[in-house]
Amino acid sequence: MNTTAKAAQQIARLVEAEEVLTAARRAEAKATKTAERATARAKAARANVAPARAELRKAERTGKGLAAATRRLAARTAKAADLEQTAREARHTARQAARAAATAARRLDRLALRAAATATRMVGEVAARLGERAAAPAPEQDKTLPAEELPAVEEIEAHADRFKALDADAKATAKQAEAEKKWLRRLPVGTYGRVTITRTNGGTVIDADQVAVAYLDAGLGVPPRKARKDTFKVALAEAPAVEVAEDVALVLTA
Repeated sequence: MNTTAKAAQQIARLVEAEEVLTAARRAEAKATKTAERATARAKAARANVAPARAELRKAERTGKGLAAATRRLAARTAKAADLEQTAREARHTARQAARAAATAARRLDRLALRAAATATRMVGEVAARLGERAAAPAPEQDKTLPAEELPAVEEIEAHADRFKALDADAKATAKQAEAEKKWLRRLPVGTYGRVTITRTNGGTVIDADQVAVAYLDAGLGVPPRKARKDTFKVALAEAPAVEVAEDVALVLTA
């Protein structure tokens, strides 16, 4: 049996064990409450025997109401005995229910440990498959030109000027597109003239926080990480005023 099928089977057993434990705890609570009520009734019945016995002794001394006192004592004594027997049986049932609940709890714990171990192995196998099939190598650092191949400063500045203009246009366009997209996302799925709105489930991604917790619980320390490409920025200073004036003069002369 493969790990996935075994995990599914253990989860099914785990669910069944949880249901059994829930039922056992309910039965335990019910039996305990019944035993408490039965014990209280037996205690009250025992307390009623003492006054009946005192009345019988008084009747024996005075010779009055002896038969009634004898019957009363006998009735109360029998009732107390019956209630005490019922209380003993109720307490025995409560103890059996408590043992059954404890047994169900231990079985649930064992199944939970086995399911957790199987799930850990399954996650490891999945991670291994992902590592073999989908793990990409860490990106290399930017390849830079050697000093002898560096272009002229004027060419670098020209490229930087074009990059600045294009980057500004791209950011402005991206903001406008995001605003339009945000407006359109409010529409429910459907067709509106030439516009069709659809939605596709985005799927799932790895929960990095949960992975970190799992690594710590397993004593593996910090989860492994891979490097990302360096952040690249271009800072372009304004051209000096003199150079700008010279450029204007050249244009006018031309």
